[in-house]
Amino acid sequence: MKKTLLLNLMIFCVLNSGAQLMVSDFETFTLSPNSFYMDTTSTPFSTQNASFQHRYSKFGPTWYWTGGFAYTNVNDSANGSFLNLHGVKAFKGYNASSNYAVGQDRSMLHLLTRDTVHGFYLTNTTYAYKMILFGDTANAISRKFGDTTGTGSGTTIAQGAYPDYFKLTVKGFKNGLLSSDSVEFYLADYRFQNNVLDYVLDTWQWVNTSALGEVDSLKFWMYSSDVGQFGINTPLFFAIDNFTTKGVITGVKESKRADALKVYPLPFHNQLTVSFGNVISSDTELHITDLQGTQVFSSEINGSATTFDLSGLPAGLYVLEISNGQNNKRIKILKD
Repeated sequence: MKKTLLLNLMIFCVLNSGAQLMVSDFETFTLSPNSFYMDTTSTPFSTQNASFQHRYSKFGPTWYWTGGFAYTNVNDSANGSFLNLHGVKAFKGYNASSNYAVGQDRSMLHLLTRDTVHGFYLTNTTYAYKMILFGDTANAISRKFGDTTGTGSGTTIAQGAYPDYFKLTVKGFKNGLLSSDSVEFYLADYRFQNNVLDYVLDTWQWVNTSALGEVDSLKFWMYSSDVGQFGINTPLFFAIDNFTTKGVITGVKESKRADALKVYPLPFHNQLTVSFGNVISSDTELHITDLQGTQVFSSEINGSATTFDLSGLPAGLYVLEISNGQNNKRIKILKD
């Protein structure tokens, strides 16, 4: 209840400051029952405010989800094995919604415009939850949180009192540079003096990331105290829902008429329209670059609205820049 009240207060304050919250709850995606997004070409999927990295790789004859995010409606809070990578212990999405997304360690998402990410809901996948709570009894890889390695292990920590943790660290990028600021969230925490307070998250909890400020993209790192010879033993998966941004377009140097600019549709397929409130000066140019900074398209803009044929561009994320020599505006656009 307290989390909900805080979120409602935050939304009220943002709306009354002239901003417009944009919430991606993944409900616009169509899925068969108990299924998930899988694209072996590793094509990102896009919501109204972000493009979510998605990576599949082939090992032998089999394809595996090897990175990024996948949207899902899997309802499985029981199977705690690697065969259930897309279910959550909370059973459904936030507020019992149908869809949500799951992510892996070092996943990235790119905002379609530079923006402030107010936050999102997080919870544990069923796989991570069960491994933390019970350990990997079948393969003896992940240990039960709180446990030491057994009698004679050389530690003075009592059995069941080991200060384990499983956390997610979120950092933002701006102009391609990684910010030093970060937001940490514990998906499991056994570090309390009183072991009764130890927990493994099994509900959706709000995470406020507005302290990161305006960003181009976010990256998610996962950490665990259960580390073995080959790295972290805990399954490095998390679930996310209601990804919320401020919902305004910002630029490198803002024109006084910046709020008159409209670019649509986003994402686009072949045709992209750039519209202004009034006819603009004849020296205004449009440039499109890929994320490596290579220019892939350029054109002059001569009227209040111009539609461009971008059918020759491969699907992916690009940076669109409008410039008249004195002011410029940059936003990210996604071609599906």
